[in-house]
Amino acid sequence: MTAPAPRFKLLHLLCSAAFLTLSSLPAFAQPMAMAFTANESQVTPQADMIDPEFSQARARITWVDKVGSLWIASVDRATGLFVPSNGKGLRVDADAMTTADLKLIANGPEWLTSASTDQIVYTKFVPGQPRTMANARLAVAAQGAGGAWSSRLLSSKLPRNAPYASSDPGDTSPRISYIDDIGNHYWRDVNNPASETLVTWFPPTFYLSMRFVRGARATVFTAPDANGVAQVFRYGLDTQAMEQISFDGGHGDTRSAPWMWQAPEFGNEYVMAALVKSDKELRVYRQVDKTSPVWQVIYRATHPTGGSMNSMEPFTHNGKSYLFTAVKVPPHTFASAVYLSSIDAQKPVFRQLTPPATLRSRKDPEVFVTNAGPFIYFNRADPSLVHPGQLLENCLQCSEGVYRANTGLGPVLVP
Repeated sequence: MTAPAPRFKLLHLLCSAAFLTLSSLPAFAQPMAMAFTANESQVTPQADMIDPEFSQARARITWVDKVGSLWIASVDRATGLFVPSNGKGLRVDADAMTTADLKLIANGPEWLTSASTDQIVYTKFVPGQPRTMANARLAVAAQGAGGAWSSRLLSSKLPRNAPYASSDPGDTSPRISYIDDIGNHYWRDVNNPASETLVTWFPPTFYLSMRFVRGARATVFTAPDANGVAQVFRYGLDTQAMEQISFDGGHGDTRSAPWMWQAPEFGNEYVMAALVKSDKELRVYRQVDKTSPVWQVIYRATHPTGGSMNSMEPFTHNGKSYLFTAVKVPPHTFASAVYLSSIDAQKPVFRQLTPPATLRSRKDPEVFVTNAGPFIYFNRADPSLVHPGQLLENCLQCSEGVYRANTGLGPVLVP
């Protein structure tokens, strides 16, 4: 493996004139008056189904339960409901991580897109040993040609956990990113153990992930620049080169990773979204001037009451890009609402999807596009059921299962 260049000794960091000022940013997005009613409905009351992960291509979910079983279930494309409703369609592994382990391991199972077969990457623990990060191991489950599922360890000796997966359709070299027991970040080709690479640019952390750029062998993450200011960088997997994307101040994304994707409204050019100012502002960036390393802020959104955002994620629908996020609406200290945002400053949307009248915790949103259009799925919990001295995030008896909200964006348009 070729050693990376000295940290942040990069040509584009020498151009001080490239830094943006806040006065140059576009106007904030404001909620639009649209024929939309905030809504939510229960998908399943299964209390220990925490943060299920969706495969849009295969209309499936995967999740782990409170006793450590890794499950797969189908999603009915017509109704958007789980089949079976409790999510226990097929048990893939009886000894995976548990719902309780999510307090230690910051991410559960993930779908891995590849050219050949369904795969799920997830965390297991050394049998008979304490469930600690030092005893955490990576595993992958795959469906064989005959339809049966099997699993194997990806790391049998070294502590590794919390994998995130690439999502390129038809990929013959699917990749995962993950951390070790002290928060160092790595990536590897899931089928090639020798490809494991330590990303020395990414400071050790347990809660910020390294997300792959769809359609490119690259990742994006937040790291300090040459002046010690947190910014977003793009890292080339093959070149190990770092490219600074954001040059403005205020980056403080503490729970949600930045994302980069191809935006159809900009001719499939790459754009990047990040949360800044202690997660109270959403910004979208684009490299408007291709001769400059600076990616300009083209869209901003904040909650009307200054609420912080987390679990932000993009998706595209009918030629437009959207972001969904959970929001901590003051004075509440937990995420109580789910919002939808556009990325177009000319047609801004920052819409609350969930009803404000019912006080509930709403977290870990995910998107699935049904025949009727995109729905945002999330975990809902009743904070009034927390026991004295108990944290809401540890309150399984508070869980009301999985709910969803209709985005109101309508079905996929046929060309």
